[in-house]
Amino acid sequence: MNNSLIESNPINTHWDCPECEGTGTVNGETCPECLGAKYIDIDALTSWMLAFMESRGCNPDEIDQLRTENPDALTLTFCLELCIALK
Repeated sequence: MNNSLIESNPINTHWDCPECEGTGTVNGETCPECLGAKYIDIDALTSWMLAFMESRGCNPDEIDQLRTENPDALTLTFCLELCIALK
């Protein structure tokens, strides 16, 4: 039996910017979401997903509730997919 420590995958704290897809630019301009950083943190990701859901015509009351609850990224992804599927 091997007694070596098994390391788990590190928790992802930054994601490729969904606006520029991690390039840092949109249409040759600096990305307005990540400001050229190419990645965003959980707060920016949450803000982007809620704004995207709102732009797709999802229920504003449900989006406001998500804003106050501060859900995790997996919950937001599920809500986004559900919103798009229902539209």
